[in-house]
Amino acid sequence: MKFITSIRQLQDPVSKVSQAIPAKTMDPRFENVHLSIEPGCLTLFGTDGELSITAKSDVETTDIANVGINARLLQDFLRSMYDTSVTFNIERQEISDHGVVNISTDKGKYKIACLFESKFEKYEKSYDISLEFETTDFLDLIHKTTFACSVDGMRPAMMGVLFELEGSTLTAVSTDGHRLVRCRKSSSLDIPEKQKIVVPSKVLSILQKLFQHQSITMCIDADRRFVRFMSGNIILDAALIVEPYPNYDAVIPVEHDKHVIIDRTLIYDSVRRVGRFSSIGDIKMVIEGQVMKLMAENTNDGEAAQEELSCRYTGEDITIGFNSKFIEAALAHLDDKEICIELKSPTTAVIFKPHKEIEDDKLIILVMPVRINN
Repeated sequence: MKFITSIRQLQDPVSKVSQAIPAKTMDPRFENVHLSIEPGCLTLFGTDGELSITAKSDVETTDIANVGINARLLQDFLRSMYDTSVTFNIERQEISDHGVVNISTDKGKYKIACLFESKFEKYEKSYDISLEFETTDFLDLIHKTTFACSVDGMRPAMMGVLFELEGSTLTAVSTDGHRLVRCRKSSSLDIPEKQKIVVPSKVLSILQKLFQHQSITMCIDADRRFVRFMSGNIILDAALIVEPYPNYDAVIPVEHDKHVIIDRTLIYDSVRRVGRFSSIGDIKMVIEGQVMKLMAENTNDGEAAQEELSCRYTGEDITIGFNSKFIEAALAHLDDKEICIELKSPTTAVIFKPHKEIEDDKLIILVMPVRINN
C-alpha cells in the first residue's frame, strides 16, 4: 500500500492535527497521527481523548488502509525536509498489527514504524445548532476573551469561555474572579430560546492557530456536551465543560456615576511604564478635574514613578488602586483610539470599553480594584 504526495502538501495537515496530540501520555493511541488512506484522499486524525482534529489532503493512491504513525517523529521529519515529492510505502509484518512505512524522496530513504488498526473509533453525535461566522470576527472574539480565563483547576467552568446564544446574538464571557470580559457578535442563526455552553480556553487557543479560511462553522450537539468547529479541510471536535458558569450579570455594575474618556495608547503606555516601579504590582490612579495621575512605588528600594495624563472626566474626584498587569491586559485588548472608563467607588468594579460603544456595549472589560495604602 502506498501514496504519493509532496512534503509541503503534507506538512500543513500533519502540523495542525499534531496540535491535538498530548505532550505526555501512556496511551499509544494518543501518540499517533492516524492516517486513513482512500483512493485520491488522505485523512489525518489526532486526539487526546477530549479534543480531536481531523484534516484532509489530496494524494496519489488507489489503496485503502488505516495506520498510526508516531506524531512527533513524523512531524519532525517533515519539518526537516525541503519541498519535494515523497512516496510512503506501507508494509505489514506477518501475523502482527505492526508494520513499517518506507519513505522515499529524490535524495533519501527512511523507515518509520507504524501500527495497523481498524479505523479509529469516533462517536457519532447529533448536532442541532449550526452557526457560521467570518473567521476574522470569530478569532477576534477569542482574542478578546481567552486572556481573562482562569487557570485554577478548582473552578473548571471559569477555565473556559461561556457562549450564550439568544436571538441573533452570540455573547462570549470569560472571568478569573478578578476581571471579566463580555463580548457580543452577531450570529447567522436566530435562536428563540437562550442556549449556554462553556468551551475550554485550550480549545479556543488551538482554533487561533488552525483556521485561516474565510468562514468558521460552529456546531453544538443536542446534549450540549460537545462542540465542533469546521473551516476549509479542518475539523476540530471537543468536549464542553459541563460545570455551571457563575452568574456574571450579578457582578457587572449598572450605575456608574464617574466617566473618563481618554486616548487608549496614552494610558496604555503610561500604565506599562509606571507599573514597573511597583514593588507589589499595584498602581494608584487619581482623577481630579481633567487630569489623571498614575502612581506606583517600590518602598523597599526607594523607587517611584508618577505621570499625569489629560482626559475628559465627569464626576467627583476619586483615588483607586489596580493590579497594573490586569489594567495593562484590558487596555491591550481594546482596539479603539479612545476608550471610556466607568467608575463608582474605590471598591466597585471598573468597566473599560471602547468610547464609541457607550450605548450598545458590544465589548466591556471589567476589572476589580485593589486596596491601596495612602
